Amino acid sequence: MKVTIKDLITKVSDNIAFPKVAMKILRLFEDDNLSAYQLAKAISLDPVLAAYVLKVSNSAFYNFANRVKNLSDAIALIGFEEVKKVVVMVSTKSVFSSSDFFDRLLWEHSLGVAIAASTLNEKLKITDEGSGYIMGLLHDIGKVVFKKADQERYEKLLKDSYNNDTPINILEDDLYGYNHADVGSYLLETWNFEQGIIDAVGFHHIDFNSVNKDFLKKAALVNLSDFIINIMGIGKKEPQNDLALINTTPSARFLDFYEENPIDIVNDIYKKFSSLKETFE
Repeated sequence: MKVTIKDLITKVSDNIAFPKVAMKILRLFEDDNLSAYQLAKAISLDPVLAAYVLKVSNSAFYNFANRVKNLSDAIALIGFEEVKKVVVMVSTKSVFSSSDFFDRLLWEHSLGVAIAASTLNEKLKITDEGSGYIMGLLHDIGKVVFKKADQERYEKLLKDSYNNDTPINILEDDLYGYNHADVGSYLLETWNFEQGIIDAVGFHHIDFNSVNKDFLKKAALVNLSDFIINIMGIGKKEPQNDLALINTTPSARFLDFYEENPIDIVNDIYKKFSSLKETFE
């Protein structure tokens, strides 16, 4: 009997959940009149989240001259979009539980794609910075569902993909009839994320050679970010050396993206990745 996406998610629903407090905080960003004080008050209700906002604001990632000591100052200094990133990162860190080698790779890869999406979005202006980051961070959340719901079979796919450099979405389609992008978008819908983020996750593995829809720009941003992080070897067995491929991938052409010196953007992403990875370890 075929296992449906709904079956998978129902099986792991007790172990994978997005905190209600975090979702309430994300909803606050929809208010154009939101103040740093209001945001600080909401975040302070979650001591762990509040501690991480302070920790990130004092990290080498920002390198402020003086130590930030209170939540309101931290929010004012790093800005709302950065706070949005931290809220999602902290809230999903427990979902990406690092219990083994592949869990660690998945978390590092997801963090890398989040940073890449945010960095590319600065040039492409496809969405707001925080949303670009969230799409990148959550793009592979479906893999977590697969691994927790069907661990023995899915770990075989992970090993096959890792050792043979086979795209895992192809292996998933062969075994299940759907892939982690499908599962991830379904999960984010149950978590009540905005449709733009759901679509970006759900369509990030489509063939960008054969589509031309404006609503797919966010998915293309995630796909290109994913491609760059794979080339860098973050979450892969080894990096690739041909950075020129970045400009020729279908999602880059779809977005009219061209980087004259790909090494510059790769170095920028890696610097940011290393700093945030250290902060959240």
